[in-house]
Amino acid sequence: MFTTVAFQESVDPAGVFNPLTAVPDAHVTTSGDDIRVPSLNQLIAAAAGIETAVESFARLTAPSLRQRGLIQIEPYNSGAAAAVEPNSPHRVYDLRRNPLVLVPGENLNAETDSNPVAAQIQWCVIWLADGPVEPVRGAIFTVRATSAQLLIVSAWTNGILTFVEDLPRGSYQVVGMRARSAGLVAARLVFVGAGAAGWRPGVLGTDAQDDLEHPMFRLGELGVFGTFEDIEPPTVEFLSVSADAAEDVYLDLIQVRAGPG
Repeated sequence: MFTTVAFQESVDPAGVFNPLTAVPDAHVTTSGDDIRVPSLNQLIAAAAGIETAVESFARLTAPSLRQRGLIQIEPYNSGAAAAVEPNSPHRVYDLRRNPLVLVPGENLNAETDSNPVAAQIQWCVIWLADGPVEPVRGAIFTVRATSAQLLIVSAWTNGILTFVEDLPRGSYQVVGMRARSAGLVAARLVFVGAGAAGWRPGVLGTDAQDDLEHPMFRLGELGVFGTFEDIEPPTVEFLSVSADAAEDVYLDLIQVRAGPG
């Protein structure tokens, strides 16, 4: 299992390392610039979005990392003189096969050293798991869904999914996702019955139909995101740099049971 958390802030670090604000979160503890490492304490991936008016850097810090060396994120997603959005293709620091073990309860921070002409939205998205990720294989198919949720900038905003085509009755595993809106940074799933503290598996966002997502987000490469009944699909939390009001989501599925439960 894995979950997704993020840091995002409109900031001008003026050429020195500056911590980004943790995006407030219902399922992990956040405080200011800190995200407290949950029981899923193995870092399997990270992606940063950094303004590049001048040479810039991004890194992750935590007390346990200082004993070995801070995590330098490069390549990263970049933009100049504007809020940074995920590039096409995505730039992701991929540790799925060899995750870095953090200490549950310690504070994790994301820092950027950039120097834009004016403050710009910059971010870091983190994926945490309980161990190395094993891909899944099966009869995978993809369905499209839409949402019309007005997104709040630099916050996780929950939206209901409307499937373009009804799913046959049954139970389904989500084994991949693609999400798109005008300023989307990331999207993550909230499964029915998971509760406020349930894990939130997610992906980097896209803003155009021809954008290329990182292969890890699709077709079983991140394992199983979660399972749902056709009549109780998950909702999606979106993180954006703009107040979008139209979202598209593609879910890669495996049917694990046909018919009513």
